[in-house]
Amino acid sequence: MKQAQLKRLNAKAKVIDEKATFLKKTILGLTATTLFIALVLFGGNTFADNKDPAEQEKARAFIEAFSEKAISVLNNKELTEEAAFGEYRSILNDAFALDYIARISLSRHRKKASKEELDLYYHLFPEFILTVNSSRLKKLDTTKMVVDKVTPHAKADIFIRTKAYNSDNKALDVDWRVRTDKNGKVKIIDVKIEGISMVATQRDDFTARITSSGVEGLNQYMKDIIDGTTFAQNNSPST
Repeated sequence: MKQAQLKRLNAKAKVIDEKATFLKKTILGLTATTLFIALVLFGGNTFADNKDPAEQEKARAFIEAFSEKAISVLNNKELTEEAAFGEYRSILNDAFALDYIARISLSRHRKKASKEELDLYYHLFPEFILTVNSSRLKKLDTTKMVVDKVTPHAKADIFIRTKAYNSDNKALDVDWRVRTDKNGKVKIIDVKIEGISMVATQRDDFTARITSSGVEGLNQYMKDIIDGTTFAQNNSPST
């Protein structure tokens, strides 16, 4: 009798041990999968050490090169409006983290939108941002931009404070918030002109429009801006 009970206990213990081993392997497998997905999505350079002087110098050089290129286009009177617009498009696509800015600008409303609405939104957003900000750039009349200081922010971002001078030698404080992407490229994720955030302003505007007419209404508004049938309010400070 005792031998039979012992066999049952041993069998039960073996089952428990097998379940524990299976559970352990499952957890380890899920952990490995999660890490793999994280590496694929975010890359090894997502959290580049923003306190590293080399990273800060890389960010400074990026903004200096970006501003020099943008100002040269802005002040090139020989370029037609169409040619200048094409140059701005190239600069915008290369320098800005447009997908990230689009997601942040839409904020929580992404969850309420249909797939078709989201697809159209992400398709329209880059051209909308280009259309709105190219006209604002012209009004700023920037002739020179000088880097004032470079400051790490949080884990991954770097703020580059610049002074943007116009033809009257009046200056505006322009803060560029940059982040290194998974490919090791520095990208602009926000711009503040005299403390006014481009992303926060865009998000507030989009939220108001979605509240009024939904994501479909926002998409129509962006399309109208791109087509030139309506104009965005200019929230940028002027000198």
